[in-house]
Amino acid sequence: MAGVAGVAGLAAGAGLAGCTPAPEKATPVAATGDEAVSGAAYEAAATYTCDICICGAGNSGLSAAVEAAQQGLGVVVLEKHGGTGGGGIGTEGVFAVNSQMQQDANISIKPAEIISCEMEYSHNRANGLKWLDLVQASGENIAWLQECGVNFTGVVDDYHGGMFQTFHWFGENRAHDDFSPAMTETARSLGVEFLLNCPAVELVMDNGAVAGVWAQKLNGDYVLVKARAVVLATGGFANNDEYLQEGGFSDTTNVKRFLYGYDGDGVRMALEAGGASNVPRMSGLMQLTVQGAPGGEYGTFGRGDGLVVAGHNPCAIWINEDGQRFCAESAGIENWMADMIPSLAHHKLYSIYDAKIFKDAYDGMIMPRIDWAATQEELAQRIEENPYDDFFSADTLEELAKKASDALGLDYDTVIASINGYNEMCEAGDDAHFGKPKEYLQKIANPPYYFCYMPQACMVTFGGIRTNRKMEVVTKAGEAIPGLYSAGVDSADLWPNIYTINVPGGTNANNINSGRFASKNAAVYIGSGKAGAVSSEGDTSPSVAEPTWKMPEGSLKDGTYTDTQFGMFSDIAVTVTVAGGKIAEIKQENELETTYVGQAAMEQTLIPAVIEAQTVAIDTVTGATRTSQGFLTAVAKCCEQAVA
Repeated sequence: MAGVAGVAGLAAGAGLAGCTPAPEKATPVAATGDEAVSGAAYEAAATYTCDICICGAGNSGLSAAVEAAQQGLGVVVLEKHGGTGGGGIGTEGVFAVNSQMQQDANISIKPAEIISCEMEYSHNRANGLKWLDLVQASGENIAWLQECGVNFTGVVDDYHGGMFQTFHWFGENRAHDDFSPAMTETARSLGVEFLLNCPAVELVMDNGAVAGVWAQKLNGDYVLVKARAVVLATGGFANNDEYLQEGGFSDTTNVKRFLYGYDGDGVRMALEAGGASNVPRMSGLMQLTVQGAPGGEYGTFGRGDGLVVAGHNPCAIWINEDGQRFCAESAGIENWMADMIPSLAHHKLYSIYDAKIFKDAYDGMIMPRIDWAATQEELAQRIEENPYDDFFSADTLEELAKKASDALGLDYDTVIASINGYNEMCEAGDDAHFGKPKEYLQKIANPPYYFCYMPQACMVTFGGIRTNRKMEVVTKAGEAIPGLYSAGVDSADLWPNIYTINVPGGTNANNINSGRFASKNAAVYIGSGKAGAVSSEGDTSPSVAEPTWKMPEGSLKDGTYTDTQFGMFSDIAVTVTVAGGKIAEIKQENELETTYVGQAAMEQTLIPAVIEAQTVAIDTVTGATRTSQGFLTAVAKCCEQAVA
């Protein structure tokens, strides 16, 4: 769907593989004024002094860092993970209007068309001035990215059916290869200092103005970054249940996540500094999904999967935790981000459909993950194994309702009444309850029948921190907090309450533009008093994780050993061959891991490193942390089998 590529990273942010997580943040001692700046809140193992500190090294943070350095500022970037790129490494391109590429392709779009479309869709809740700023700067942003070494194919289109030809494609391997490395190299060449595995934990305030940031290394040591300006670009709060609940999620116990480590750090720090919350206006890349493999959970971000798509087909029936139908299931026809919205008012969503609806859903996918025969095999496997007791099939609707009701604690009479009542409305051609268009009133009458639980899923959130047009964080009274800025999805308020996906590449364009805007305005705020460089003192050694696993005592027995662990998107099946008492060969198979990040991390980096070191306790930075951890855990289990 249009616009998804502007935000849909298919892998986690970079990090150290097989290592301990960051320690818990200690409770700080309250400090203000000179005491706060001097570092009395924590004991600083190292102190950096700069003009501006960027919290986060994703697409917005990298853009902010490069722009700040080009403005002549001394820049420190704090990054929670072990490498740059963050959740944006899977983005496929960028939105722009009036770029040179579009002019060369004779593509002409009036900026007002974009803005009016988005404003109308949001019922004028979106920030029109920020849309105006984004659209007006977008063409020049493309030229700027090219100057920074970012690779584009030169193709501009509507990204699989968007409303406008605004999508500027990166190369085949997306931002992972074509954006993040170039922007990181450019930043470093301009003197930007990156502190990896060193997340920001607390803002330093001095008489109401920002004076720096406290960060924490993986070994627990605190780092003080003294700075006159700070940009929060931490990637949103998809992993923070409290903020998701405040934003409207009703089933956070079971919500499925696609990335990890996006805990709302930036939002928390902004609120602690007196900033106003925009969390209730959040939107994001969200969907209904299916639990677990095969084919579910992560199946429709990037490539379509029948087990997921069938459940939110407009011809299905949706019922809630009380067994009652509660909306027109065609909610997502124009925008599949709208599919999940009705479920926010209910604790559970169950989808009921038949064999015809399933096949129609498969045939309607733009990019099926696997062919129809394989999809049928997966469906049969999912129903037979049913590991979550949430997916059922039967040849009669009565049997289906009985199976599901017994397993899920639903009232059978209510469930079957909802199904029969819906079928009667289909026969009459009139949805008398919710007004679903007649073309989607397809009687559930083609066995076998299916019933599945579809939990809410969240890949990334948009919004949370309220900012003004300068990207300054503001209080509830609308007053700017001096020196504090936010960029990227932390503060994106172009899509309040629902992501429209009308404008292809819009989210990534906002990431880049808001990062640049924040740094440009910070440079004006800092003025002529800028240092233009970074200085440091104390223990400035890199933040390195301690391995948590050791090779078991005893020699490895020759043979072949296998183990399966869950990675970022699917199960990873690992086979370790031991010969001559050593690890001689490692092979892996997976269902959904991305070729350009997950598989590349395993096959090009991790496998050679493990074989060379003869242990999984390696300090190898990879591009897909959950994938790499799943892989290394599987290798470790194989080694344990070989010693047992």
